[in-house]
Amino acid sequence: MRVILPQEIIRALRDRYITAVSDAEDTYDMHCADEDSLTGALGQSLAMPRNQVFRVGHRTYSIGIGYTKLRGRGKNAPEKTFGSDGIFQMEVRDELGVGLRSKGLPFQSKKNWTGTNRKLADQAANMERHTPGGIVVDFSRRGYMACPAQSVVRVEGERRVLTEKGQLRELGKVLGDDFLNCTIGTLGLYFDPEREVYVGQGQGLHLVTTNVDIRA
Repeated sequence: MRVILPQEIIRALRDRYITAVSDAEDTYDMHCADEDSLTGALGQSLAMPRNQVFRVGHRTYSIGIGYTKLRGRGKNAPEKTFGSDGIFQMEVRDELGVGLRSKGLPFQSKKNWTGTNRKLADQAANMERHTPGGIVVDFSRRGYMACPAQSVVRVEGERRVLTEKGQLRELGKVLGDDFLNCTIGTLGLYFDPEREVYVGQGQGLHLVTTNVDIRA
């Protein structure tokens, strides 16, 4: 995204991601009944109406971060099929609404992940089969952490090994640094709001979306 967006916008988005995750962490006790509640609270914290306008040079950038919770339970629940709880998504469009670039970062969430969780490793492996390059998010009172799903698969869900290797990192920084720098995430992975499907990836996950409109 740094190729398309100026540093001012990258900094604004980074600050938003880090602050929003911190705010969500502060409300952990209000939403800790289950992982869906925690994921929904994180999305609400990230949400920002598309009225934050930045003027850089001869262009105007309107930024909005939205959250949509899609079906995640019941018969044929997509989480069971695809291994994902949701996807962080970014899209950049020009003044005509034409998409310039989009990317997605699938994730599987856990609450209070401790010890060895082989079920989580299986979910991460399933997610990697359908949407490679995702992350696992761990919600806890100690903070929200994240690591590459493929790393979880390699160590068979053993959290201690990932911690010792420094692969579990603060979620806000993973989104604000790695995702914005395009070191993680998959180009072209996006959600179609009209058909309510992930293009080529199924449907029914959580969706956290960042939109940037560019106007000359």
